[in-house]
Amino acid sequence: MAWPDTQTVAEVVREAAQTQALPRFKQLQQHEVSEKSPGDLLTVADLETERVLTERLAALLPGSVVVGEEAVSANPGLLDALHGDDPCWIVDPIDGTINFAGGLPLFATMVALVSRGQVVGGWVYDAVHDVMAAAERHAGTVVDGVRMRLSPPTELRRLSGCLHLSGYDRDMAARAARNFEKMGPLLVLHCAGLEYQMMLLQRLHYALYRRTNPWDHAPGHLLLTEAGGHAQRLNGDPYRVTEIDHPWPLVNAANEECWQQLRRDLFEVT
Repeated sequence: MAWPDTQTVAEVVREAAQTQALPRFKQLQQHEVSEKSPGDLLTVADLETERVLTERLAALLPGSVVVGEEAVSANPGLLDALHGDDPCWIVDPIDGTINFAGGLPLFATMVALVSRGQVVGGWVYDAVHDVMAAAERHAGTVVDGVRMRLSPPTELRRLSGCLHLSGYDRDMAARAARNFEKMGPLLVLHCAGLEYQMMLLQRLHYALYRRTNPWDHAPGHLLLTEAGGHAQRLNGDPYRVTEIDHPWPLVNAANEECWQQLRRDLFEVT
């Protein structure tokens, strides 16, 4: 099956974010913000951006299914489509909603195209700064048209990264804390999309995520690996877009050597 042109999809993503999300940034009224669960915000911008993307992406690829974060929140059964034969669009209309709602310019719009469990296209768009990262399987990654190829520092003390650990990861956090002196600075943006972009621009060199919802990681995983990066579960299992709950976190790194160093020297996993 022929997939839609990468640039065509990028323009759909850009237009949706520019017309639905960006005009509402710092303009939200109190009644336009709600909670799906404690601390998990939903805004009218999320809903309207996802609505436009759902319509436009489905039209680009007849017979495809759209799995949007907000639609799944209302109907979790939609995730079953990722296991089917029909191509699927995965949509995160506003990644970093808590930043968006708080007026912080740290959010992104993310889309991935999945075919039979394999991510074949990925797009992450920073609407505030108009930065588009796009990747196609076996065709590389570009940021605003410039092809990316990662070449990380070789010394651990020069590596910067971000750790997303939950309260029940106390042992892992303690192990990492014992070894922070070996590492460079930590930076957490609370927006996976922008953290993936920062890795492509080599301002971050690694990232650990406990939660791996497909809309948060399917696009960025392809962007990273097509640029020469490496991503696996900390125990060595591969990342799978259909596998949301896993006992081991996902670790993204600028290359496999960097990943192995982090696993051994930061997290003490052998």
